[in-house]
Formats: sequence, C-alpha cells, structure tokens
Amino acid sequence: MRFLVSLRDKVIEYNRRTGIFPVRVRLFIINFSVVLLFLGIIFLTNALLLPTYYNYTKEKELVTTLHKIAALDFSDTDESGKASYTLGTQLKSMEENNGIYVIILNDKLNFFYNAMDSWEGISPIDRYEGAKQIFNALFEISGDDIRGEGTLASPAICVRRNPKTDTTYLSLFAVIPAQVNGEVCYHYVLLNTSLSAMEEAVDAFNDFALALGIFAMIISLLVSLMLCSAFAKPILRMNDVTKRMAEMDFSVKLEVHSKDELGQLAESINFLSSELETKINQLRVANIQLKKDIEEKERIDLMRQELISNVSHEFKTPLAIIMGYSEGLQLNINNDDEKDYYCSVISDEAVKLNNLAARLLDLAELESGANLEFSEFSLSELAEERLHTMSYIFSERGITTTFHAEGDCTVIADNGRIEEVINNLLTNAQHHTPDGGGISVTVQDEGESVSCTVFNSGSRIPDESLDRIWESFYKVDKARTRKYGGSGLGLKIVSSIVNLHGGSCSAQNTDDGVVFRFALPKKQIQNKEKEW
Repeated sequence: MRFLVSLRDKVIEYNRRTGIFPVRVRLFIINFSVVLLFLGIIFLTNALLLPTYYNYTKEKELVTTLHKIAALDFSDTDESGKASYTLGTQLKSMEENNGIYVIILNDKLNFFYNAMDSWEGISPIDRYEGAKQIFNALFEISGDDIRGEGTLASPAICVRRNPKTDTTYLSLFAVIPAQVNGEVCYHYVLLNTSLSAMEEAVDAFNDFALALGIFAMIISLLVSLMLCSAFAKPILRMNDVTKRMAEMDFSVKLEVHSKDELGQLAESINFLSSELETKINQLRVANIQLKKDIEEKERIDLMRQELISNVSHEFKTPLAIIMGYSEGLQLNINNDDEKDYYCSVISDEAVKLNNLAARLLDLAELESGANLEFSEFSLSELAEERLHTMSYIFSERGITTTFHAEGDCTVIADNGRIEEVINNLLTNAQHHTPDGGGISVTVQDEGESVSCTVFNSGSRIPDESLDRIWESFYKVDKARTRKYGGSGLGLKIVSSIVNLHGGSCSAQNTDDGVVFRFALPKKQIQNKEKEW
C-alpha cells in the first residue's frame, strides 16, 4: 500500500512539474495499481483470515460428523463388545471422507471403536472424568483450553497435541446417549483432525495463490499496456486534431467508431471543426470586405477633400477676377472702353462660374443615378456630326480631322448624354493637340459592343496619371494653369455617363499621341431596348 501511494504521489508531482506525463502511462499506472492492490488484499486476507476460517469450517465438520455418529446403531457390536464390521466400515468411511480420526469409548470406558490401535491397552478409569483423563493422557492439554460442555448439544472442542507423534490436532469430545438393547448407554466420542494437514493445505493454497498472483500480474501488465494504449489512442488523436485546429488547419477529421462518450466527443470535435472553418472563412471574407470598405471609405474621404480643395480652387480664381474688376468699376473709370472691357471680363468669369456650377450639378446627378432617356440612333452618325460641327475650331489651329466607321453602329441609349460624352472627348483632344496636329474618330461594331475612339496627336499622358484622369478635378497640369480653361470635370462626366449605360472607358498612350475609348455593351443595349 505504501508503495502504491508513494508511486501515485510521484506521478502526480512529476505531472505537476513537467505537465507532459502521458495519459496512457497514467492510465497504465492506475490500472496496474488497482491489480496490485487487489492481489495484495487477497494475499493479506489469506495470510490473516484463511487459517481461522479453515479451523472454523473444520469445527463445523467435526460437529456434523458427531451428529452423524450419534445417529448410528450402537447395538451393532461383535462378540467382544466393539463396533461390528458393518458399523466400523461406516465409521471408517466417515474418517476417510472427512480426514478425521474417530475414538469411541463405551459406557464401561472400553474402546468401542479405535482407529489408532496403538492406544489399545490403556486401562479404563471411572466414567466421564475417566474418559476425559484418558483423552487428556492421549493428548496433552489442560482443561482450561477446552470450549464446550462435552455434550451432544455442546461438544467440547480444543486443540490437543499427541506427545507420541508430536502432532497437533483439533479435537472434539462429547458424551452421546445411544440405544443398546432397549437401554440408554452413554458412549464417549473423540474426533480428531490434524492441524498440520490444515497448515500444509493453507501453505499450499498460499503458494498456489502467490504463483497465480504473479501470473495474474504479468497478464494484467500486458493487458493494461494494450488496453491503455487502445484507450489513449483516440484521445491522442483528438489532441492532434485540436492542435491542428488551433493552427487553423481544419482538413483533418476524426474517425468515429463507437457511440460511447469518446465517439460522441469525436463527433463534437468534428462538428466544432466544421463550424469553426465555416465561421473563420466567413470572418475572413468579411474582413477582406471590411478592408475594402475601409479603403473605399478612405479613398472617398480623400476624394471629398480633394473635391473641396479643387472646387475652392476653381471658384477662387474667377471670383478673384470678378472682385478685382468690380473694384475697378467702383473707382469711377471715365473711359468707356475700359468700362466695357471690365464688364466683359466680369461677364466671362461669371459664365465660367455658372458653367462650373452646372457641371458640378450635372456630375452629382449622374453619380446619384440620373434617369436616362433611351432612343435608337447611330453612334457613328452622331460622332461624325459632332466632329464636323467642331471642325471650324480645329481648322483655326490647323488641326486636321479624320473619321472612320465600321459595321452596324446603331445603339439604344440616351442620345443627349452620349453627345455630351463625344463633345467632352473632342474638347479634351482639342486642348491637348498642338497646332498643325491631327484628331481622328473611329466608330466600329465589335460584336458584343459598339466602341468609339478619339485619337489626338501631341504630348502623352504620364503613366502614373492614366488611371486618375477619370477623377473629378484631376489635371495632368499640376500647376493648374488657365491655359485650356478646363475644370477637370469633363473626363469624370464621360466615365459617369458611360458607366450609367453599362459601358467602359479607357485611355492609352501611342507613339505619337493619346487614344481615348468608350464602349457600350450590346447585351445591356438589348435589355434597354426591351424596356424602351
């Protein structure tokens, strides 16, 4: 017991200090400790209680044999007054079957039956006390060690020693009444069973139990190792899977082979793994979307700041001019020509402010989803007509124009908005084409869409600005000179109108200039045609 307790304490202490004591080892120690405890209890019980229990069963056996002898026919004697052959055979059978020596004296204290012939010739002594003295003489013992009264109902039982053979016996002495020829005759019965034989049997049993215990320990050792390994295997597998789950690896699932608690735990871990994988994937997607939303918000905030800055800048210059020339008029200029000039400048700047405000309102309407009025028209005819209308402006600067159309370029769109797109692209091309340069417009059917490209010769757009020219108030001219008079909203309005039609727009540098392109998808055009 002390060894088991010490081993348990050492295991607990080691596990507390290291935290890595394997569960299968702990299970093995617990199981094997239970086996050792059980075997120890058996050995201790055998050593302490088996002799006492064996003596108790032998005493009961002696009492039972005494009652069987009392039930025999004691009138069945031979010529010498001893038990007859038949009665002697019955008594001999009791002796051999129960391992008991039987001595019976008749009422005259003569041997009625004696299996130990060496005791023949002992002189009789008077009656009961004489019989006890005979037995005391045969087996050395004092009267104080005898339990019972020596009657059939309460036989005297004690431990005696045969001095001749130096053998210890468990003895029973009793006086029994027997019917002999119609008269009651008392017979004195002494039953003996060897304690040495009992001790040898107990020793043999203990030796057998020890050998059996050693064999059982070996078997239990092997069985405990196998059972603990088998029991710990799914637990270790669960530990491995949960570690992978902690590392965000949900690809491994536990195999469920039973419906017990371990099987239910495996199913719960598999369910948890699937749920975690789903939720984490959802969170990952949500985080990506949140990141995009944050970036979009930051971009919108930046654009809003730039818009405010750009609007302020665009309004600041004409307002400053108007204020300056207004102050000049307040000085009561007498020259009529100067007054007319001042008024014309103020009028021109007011028109620019009005146009800028109109463009801002138009852009706000487009970005909020303006209603389009669809109609069927030819995009090539519209582009050619706008190029021809503006040709007089181009001719003043010596700019040559060309137009080319391919295929059926009929579209269903908002004619006025598409005209505004073409005007903005042509105006932008005119601003950036040097004197004597060239502008060409091409409209063609591309199968699933109809495209329109506007090419202008001259300087190229810096590569870092190609994606930003579609933003509000963005100008490649960082100095924001008033050379071209543009507000930086033309291309933004172009992209907004094209996007409302479900199309796309782009810009690309060439070897000798820049190409602007927009396209309207035919599928959306067909859908709009059904609505129209």
